Amino acid sequence: MKQKKSQKKQSVARQVFAILEADPYAKQAMRLGIANHSAIAAMIRRERIPSASPASVKAAIRRYASGTTQYDYYRDLREVLRQTSCALRGNVAVLTLFAGTRLNTSQLSQKTGGSFSLITSHSGMTLLVDEEDLQAVKKLIGTENIRTIGRGLSAITLTSPKEVKETPGFVAYASELLARNEINITEFYSCYRDTVFVLGRKDALRAYELLERNTAASPWK
Repeated sequence: MKQKKSQKKQSVARQVFAILEADPYAKQAMRLGIANHSAIAAMIRRERIPSASPASVKAAIRRYASGTTQYDYYRDLREVLRQTSCALRGNVAVLTLFAGTRLNTSQLSQKTGGSFSLITSHSGMTLLVDEEDLQAVKKLIGTENIRTIGRGLSAITLTSPKEVKETPGFVAYASELLARNEINITEFYSCYRDTVFVLGRKDALRAYELLERNTAASPWK
């Protein structure tokens, strides 16, 4: 009987550990010492393992918290944010092209004055251009190669120090900041030190102000 109880406790602990490992917010709250263990236990029982007893779940949470890593990734993230600048580009069009579309990038550069971004994947290609160049670009590519066109968009570029490539949480921080303020991201991509969010024109200024306030011009520095 004692052996069965011990095995059951171990099973609950393993489940709780797995749930917490997949929850970065709970992990960070525990690292900062601000987590309400009783509230987390209640949530886990309600949503994931209702058959477990409150005491066993809470005990597992306490054991997990006592072994939570002390690595402060916010320290590195704060430093990267302090050195990040924010730029807004309006009147952007986004073309989604079918996979396998042949593009002459030299001609594309001539049509756009070099002001375009191209992202490729297995399922297709995404091309960002200024709206004023859209008609010329459509003619160059051919409408039969275009799946969708998005107009009236804006692009926000975050330019960070090179350390951004080795800093956990940068993209998550920026995208979560927008999500918490109900701002939808239409497209996202990154290249070296640049992180680019494409979004609707109506959200652009508010998104820019949020990101700027939380990067170089923020209390982080």
